[in-house]
Amino acid sequence: MVEDKKKLIVYLNQVVNNVFKILPLFEEENVGVKTYIESLLFELYGLEEVIKLDQSFEYVSLLSTLESIKKEIYKKDSKKKIIKRETFKCLNLIKNLIGKLENE
Repeated sequence: MVEDKKKLIVYLNQVVNNVFKILPLFEEENVGVKTYIESLLFELYGLEEVIKLDQSFEYVSLLSTLESIKKEIYKKDSKKKIIKRETFKCLNLIKNLIGKLENE
């Protein structure tokens, strides 16, 4: 495996932790959860400049789902089960992306 791929896999494993952090922030009704997601999205959009992920289904789906989570959290009546379900979807997308990188 190329060294850059190893670094990317390590990075994506950290992204798993960062995405998972959305749940406790949301459940605590932390006022910073929206900013946290915006910052995470900002970082992930920048990742496209570093490596070629823009063609990856998982990458595009991850960005789209995080954008939707952000919008859902802005609603006054956002549903916990939607946030939880979609956060776990993001985690699975990242893990699938890691799996693809490991198998290349």
